Formats: sequence, C-alpha cells, structure tokens
Amino acid sequence: MECVANYEVKAECSVVEDDLKLRIRHPKNQYSAIVRNIARSDYTTPFLLSLQLCFEAPSLDDARDIAEEHLADCLNMLCLATGSSFKRYRIRQVVDASPGTTGMKTLLMWSDSIDHEDPQPFLSNETVASIERLSKFDVPPAIRRAMRWYRLGIGATAPDDQFTYFWFALEIIAVFQKDPNKVPDKCPHCESALYCESCKTHPTHKPYPKQAIHALLKSADKECDDATVKLLEKTRNSLMHGKTLREIEANLPEPRAEIVDILGRLLWKALILQFRHEMFDGTLILGAPSTYVHRTMHGIAHMQTVVPFDGDGDLDLSFKGTTIQFVVDGPPQSALPSVIRMSSVQYERLGKLASFAGDHQEMCKRIYGKVKRVDDGVQALVLATDMATIRNALDKEPKEEWQKLFSEIIGEAGGESAP
Repeated sequence: MECVANYEVKAECSVVEDDLKLRIRHPKNQYSAIVRNIARSDYTTPFLLSLQLCFEAPSLDDARDIAEEHLADCLNMLCLATGSSFKRYRIRQVVDASPGTTGMKTLLMWSDSIDHEDPQPFLSNETVASIERLSKFDVPPAIRRAMRWYRLGIGATAPDDQFTYFWFALEIIAVFQKDPNKVPDKCPHCESALYCESCKTHPTHKPYPKQAIHALLKSADKECDDATVKLLEKTRNSLMHGKTLREIEANLPEPRAEIVDILGRLLWKALILQFRHEMFDGTLILGAPSTYVHRTMHGIAHMQTVVPFDGDGDLDLSFKGTTIQFVVDGPPQSALPSVIRMSSVQYERLGKLASFAGDHQEMCKRIYGKVKRVDDGVQALVLATDMATIRNALDKEPKEEWQKLFSEIIGEAGGESAP
C-alpha cells in the first residue's frame, strides 16, 4: 500500500521561498518527502514546516509506525545538512494513496492535541521550606552535574533520551562516591573472585565504573536485585550502541517505557542519598512522579473522504473545512480543586440548572457530574477556575438562580473544603 503521512515540523530554518516545494528522495526508494513553509501572519504561533512523507506500508494501521521511522531519518539528515533544529510538532493525517484509488480515499486524521495541559498542583510553602533546607547542604560539583542531567532527563520528550540522560547522572554519582578500596576481579560466569595460580593471590583493582554503578543502585534501593541491575545495564548498552527501546522491547517489561521509570526512581533515590541523612527527619516534603514518560492525549478518526490533487499532482492534504477537535472536560486550571457539600434537594436544583442554557450551564454540568453520595447529602468536586467564577459572582446583584444556589451552598458552615 502506498501511503502519504502529513506532518508539521517545528524548525529553526525555513525554505527560501514560501511557495517553493523541496522534494527529498531516498536513494533506496524507502521514502520521498515534500518540504514547504507554512506561512504565518503573526508571532502568536510557532513557525512550522509542512513535511509530507510518501512510503510503502502493509496496511494503514501499520503506516504510522513506519512513517515515524522515516520521519526520524529525514529529520536527522535535515539537522546534519543545516546544523539547525527540526522537531516533530504533530502528525495530521496518514492517507492511503495507492495508485488507482480515485475519489474517496481512506485515511487516519489526528485531532489537535491540547496546546497547554494543566500542571500538577504541588508547589506549596512546605515545598519552599524543603528546598531551603536542602540548599543548606554544600552540594559537590559532581552531584550538581548529576542533578542537571536528572533535570534534562525529566524534560526530555523521547523515552530513549530520558533513559540516556538518567544514566549519565547515575554514572557521575557512582564514580564520584565509589569506594577507594580495591576489589577482586570476578569470574564472568559465577562471579566469584578470580585466583592467580602463579602469584597465589586474588588480583585486585580499584572499582570500575560498572562496579561502582552496581554498588550505588543497590545502596539506593535495597530491593534492587541483580536481575534489575542487569536489565538496566543491558538497556544502557543497547542504546549506547545504536539501538532503540522499540528494537529491544522484547527484552523489556511491558510497557517498554517502564524501564525509564525504574531508572528514574533509582536515580532520584541515589541523589537523595547524597544529602546529609539528618536532614530527612520526616519534615521534608518531596515529590516524585508516577511516571517520567511524557504522554499526549489526542483522538484519531478512521474515515473516508475525497482528497483532491494540487497543481503539481500531489495530494492536497490541507483538508480545509474538515477538522477534528479534542474537547476537554473543563477550563484550564493550575490550583487544586475544591470539594463542596450540598443537600440532596440542592443537588436536584443543580441538575435542573444544568439543563438550562446560559453562561452557567457547562459549569453546572461539570459539578453535577463529579459527585459522591454521603449520608447527609452530596459532595461535589469543583475545578479551581469554576470556584473562582462562583466566588466572583456571589456578590453580584441581581442574582440568577445558579448564583442563589451557590450562595446557599458556600455560605453554609463547612460548605467548602480541600479535596
């Protein structure tokens, strides 16, 4: 099956003319690419390139993974040839462009992802106090470098890069704090100390970086066994020798990105161990993510529609007038949500208000749908932005029915609490 994948690429350099199409053809016919500018009229959006990949795939469902591999190769070559940054911004469509298919074409169309996802409300005065206390410790330069790699690993978008950055940090810590005492060479099979028949002794040497890393991992987490250490080391060797997590996924836990979390958590513990132990008396407030891997939610539509050709005979994948929208359940928020308590009668009134059109309707629907029944009524979860809207409207006159209802709820003793 011949397919066309349509990407938008965030780039530091552009095509010299806005109406010029650049055609890149792989010498082994693995793919061809069309690159052109997406002209913009203001600076509120980033500059993007349009990059269309033409390639062969066994099916439309397999086409995305194949396209990703070809895109990576194409972006690598663009970076090498220009010294500029090229990053995938988003994928728009993958179209069945097999010869002989005219009129209606089968395609996958991606919705626009959320431009700005909500943060995790965590920072507090307790966090500030913990940072100030940890900062009293004079962190050695090597540990500062390890903390930098930890930060870069958290921010990296590709799991392969995250693992590599975490490993850099781990190796810096291990070499910095490795035991100066000499250790014996070990048998590669049974790992017992080797013995020299001529010298009648066990040869020793200062710990190698690999041995220092093993010791650090086991000191950071007493439950880290030899199998985990070997798995991490095997993953590191594969990545450093040119493979990817996808290529070695058969040897990794499911899902394969879990290996990044395993290393990230061990590294975090190893970093914490570098601070004075008396600091950790139970008063420090520290956080760790449930996963280090970044994920983006979007929708994919499998559809059929007419795809016209442009003046050059290429598929016109602009799809003007056809859009897929990812709708989130509520406005953006950065603060913690609140919990309000109401009687069953008040909850029934809220349900009726959610059915009446008006500026309040969507907010009432959200609150009405996120509730928990309790003995004396109902508890409802209210987004921080919705709570701000409610509070700003309580003192306004004249009051509408929804304002009167929330005046009763919020005004009652114990009406609002933290989640």
